[in-house]
Amino acid sequence: MANQEKYNEIAGVNKKEQEKKERQEERIEREQRREDAINNFQDNFRDDREQAHESKLTFEDSVIEKIASIACQEVPGVLDMKGGFFSGISEQFGGRSLTKGISADVGEKEAAIDASIILEYGYSAPKVFEELKRNIAQSVGQMTGLKVVEVNVRVDDVMTKKEYEIKRRNTRNEDSNYEQESSLR
Repeated sequence: MANQEKYNEIAGVNKKEQEKKERQEERIEREQRREDAINNFQDNFRDDREQAHESKLTFEDSVIEKIASIACQEVPGVLDMKGGFFSGISEQFGGRSLTKGISADVGEKEAAIDASIILEYGYSAPKVFEELKRNIAQSVGQMTGLKVVEVNVRVDDVMTKKEYEIKRRNTRNEDSNYEQESSLR
């Protein structure tokens, strides 16, 4: 056996085998490094994209207020929404505020709604309240995905339908008389 090793050493057999083995190990090592580099690049690319571009859906308070206002108008027993000072001024100049009587606090996943209404005489305020809560929560939730966690309703006035119509007609007549007088000047 010693003679064969000596022969192989002189003939360079072991050296050729050794070089072949080293080249193969180097090739395997290069492939492993390349594969690791590709995996690291892909991981970094994925992480950067996920961190840099976080998608988000948000809503202005006025959007939620408008949805809630329309939902309130759909409930029997609600004659109208009772607006504040600025809503009254807006209506005197021919405008109609769709968010009149509604205020909303909107977070990323939840919303709280406050409503001021004119209740029609003869309707049960607690029943109208329950219907308002249900309709507002359903409308806002369906359209936005937000959870309505609180609905507060304030009854600012009670009127018969007839009384309400007369008041609306008088208000419109006063507004049109004001506009006519203004245009004559």
